[in-house]
Amino acid sequence: MGIPFQDSAIPNNSNPEDFSINFVGKELFYSDQTIHGVQTEFGVVTRRIETIDVLPAPSRLDVGAGKVVVVDQMMLDDLLNRPQTYMEIAGSGSLAFAYRKEEAARLAFEKWDRSKFGDIGYLPMNVAPDVWRSILRLLLHEELYLPCFLADCVAHAPTPSNRAPVATSRPSDLHPTYSKLTRRERQVLKLVSKGQSNKIIASNLGITEHTVKLHMHNVAGKIGVSNRTAAAQFYFEVAPDEARELPVD
Repeated sequence: MGIPFQDSAIPNNSNPEDFSINFVGKELFYSDQTIHGVQTEFGVVTRRIETIDVLPAPSRLDVGAGKVVVVDQMMLDDLLNRPQTYMEIAGSGSLAFAYRKEEAARLAFEKWDRSKFGDIGYLPMNVAPDVWRSILRLLLHEELYLPCFLADCVAHAPTPSNRAPVATSRPSDLHPTYSKLTRRERQVLKLVSKGQSNKIIASNLGITEHTVKLHMHNVAGKIGVSNRTAAAQFYFEVAPDEARELPVD
């Protein structure tokens, strides 16, 4: 994925309401082959651009429109200096930070103001191609991938005394660790607790087995377990009864 490629210009006839995947950064990060492969596999407009300023922010009329915006680690300073700009342009889509070095991801995680701008996803660039595509697929479905080494930071980070707790829309009676899981992660955890295999879970949820594995990777990191049995035990201990009874859709 590190082979240089020439910039993909934004087509003049592109519809601003079309969902798109936009890789922001230098050519060394995203190869021409990667861009064309993503566009072919996912069937959405895919491009690489040098700066976020090339992309227009969604208008009020673009109801439901959104973009996946992936920012490479060399653009970290710009991302942190103009977070509102990146969030506005992503619209109802997803914003993610692409990295090759864990140090860069840690810095982005530590400096990004989640209480003000919400969460962003992380896209490792040095993983196997099928894993990389699965993480990108999560972004398309507005599911954010958080590496284990960053999930550990969430689990052990103290609440700053000068910052009020972040408001949450989840019910107050949920276990604080369980409440960190996304809706999809809870669905996967529920099916794991029923003893279902990754293949069956993927079929039930309409996703790939790789995506199931990524969800479980996130779940394990967030709840601090190392295997499916421990994850299932966690679910039975902390998940509210009504969550167990809800159908998985």
